[in-house]
Amino acid sequence: MSELSGSTLAPLPLLLWKTPPGLELILAQEGVPFESVRDAHAFAFRVGRFVLYDGRRESAAAMRSLLTHEHVAIDVDGLREGEAVDPFQALIDDRDARASWDVRGWTLRERVARYPKGWIRRRLIAAIREAVAAHGGVWMRLAPFPHPYRSAFNLRVDLDEPVAEDYHRFGLARNLLADCCTHFVSTNAYQNEPEVLSDLRRYDTQSHGHYHYVYRDGEANRKNLERAERILSEKGFEIEGFAAPHGRWNASLDDALESIGYRYSSDFRVGYDDLPFFPWKNGRFSRVLQVPVHPVCEGLFLDAGVQDNRLIGEYLASVVEEKIAAGEPAFVYGHPERRLGRMPEVLFALARTLKSRPLVWRTTLTEMARWWRWRADRKWLVIPRSGGRFEVQFDEWSSEYPLALEIDRSGFRCSIPLTKARTILDLQHLVYEKRTEPVDRVVRPPSLDRRPSTFRQIVREAIDWETETPINELAGATLAGRVKKSLRWWKLQRTGTN
Repeated sequence: MSELSGSTLAPLPLLLWKTPPGLELILAQEGVPFESVRDAHAFAFRVGRFVLYDGRRESAAAMRSLLTHEHVAIDVDGLREGEAVDPFQALIDDRDARASWDVRGWTLRERVARYPKGWIRRRLIAAIREAVAAHGGVWMRLAPFPHPYRSAFNLRVDLDEPVAEDYHRFGLARNLLADCCTHFVSTNAYQNEPEVLSDLRRYDTQSHGHYHYVYRDGEANRKNLERAERILSEKGFEIEGFAAPHGRWNASLDDALESIGYRYSSDFRVGYDDLPFFPWKNGRFSRVLQVPVHPVCEGLFLDAGVQDNRLIGEYLASVVEEKIAAGEPAFVYGHPERRLGRMPEVLFALARTLKSRPLVWRTTLTEMARWWRWRADRKWLVIPRSGGRFEVQFDEWSSEYPLALEIDRSGFRCSIPLTKARTILDLQHLVYEKRTEPVDRVVRPPSLDRRPSTFRQIVREAIDWETETPINELAGATLAGRVKKSLRWWKLQRTGTN
């Protein structure tokens, strides 16, 4: 293991000077303390020893004039070398793209976030960790799960269609996973299904919107969310989370979620297979936490023609196994109607995978979001002490959740529980184990479909075409809205269907 520096400056927090927002995003995910320096004043840099800066915005010579001989300046621009796209820009990119996975000879297709942000995060964090260690620094982070857990599992269940019989069939198999399921309800589908809603009140249940659609127009999104909120509140639910139909995300949807006061959302077109994060939009970070899931559900197999339910269960179980082994959230999702309600094999496979795994946190997405926001609020630093020891200090101690500190050294990791605001550590006398890295045998970034959009796809996107909203509720304030409404009337008159 590398020797630790004898500097008197704090090895943590990391100081950020003119760095891209994507760097802040992944450091917050990692749970490493950092501070953004706003003023070019030498005193502002006395908080920490390691200063990360972007060589595209500040020169090395300018950094030397700001820092002392004890500081270590790390130019993150070097992390862009060899990358096909700017990784920091990719981390805050909010566009989606058509993508596909090859699973046992079947091609599964879905629209997801354009870039695999979880993989980008791991590469960048590993490079920064190595750079800090090479200069005698320490790498500590708040564990991503409450102590003593090493991973977390959740089954996200989206209720899109009013097929109550399938929901109740699903409920029989769900008993094995009831404590770690989160249900997102489309109120247009289930507002008139009192037995389903009564049963859902026993479990973690959140909003899937009223109509099963995410609009481009912010006002339409707000009305759709508020309508669902009102119905669910009247039925006795307390709502703080949302999952977008079809995983679709845009800034206007996020604005609506913020205005209502939702605390989290789960939308795979802005991020998937990753740690929770706050998206970047309009020059700032959102106040709504994203809790990503694995974006491949049972429906993609059915769309591809797969008829073997066991194959679907085996795939999702292998995703969960790989995520657990990597120490990352094992969050998968599916739908009861015409799918999981008729596929008990899938839920049985997931339950078997979780059996005898006491270090996997069986949680709801709502509880995960609460934990993550609490974790993000912790303010702490590491101060060097005599004899090669370090003191970990928290500004305000809270025991709401059991917290663990993870220490990385040369490919090895130690995890210790924290029980008070100040803890003295002698890193030389801790017990370390080999750090586990993702193997990516099953969970891999998809291939992007780079074919140009057809004229029909372009037109549908331009007018925000959908058939979920009743014609008489469509807005006609914009040209696109009037065109959509006219086409919907034409379709109704021609085919007799709405």
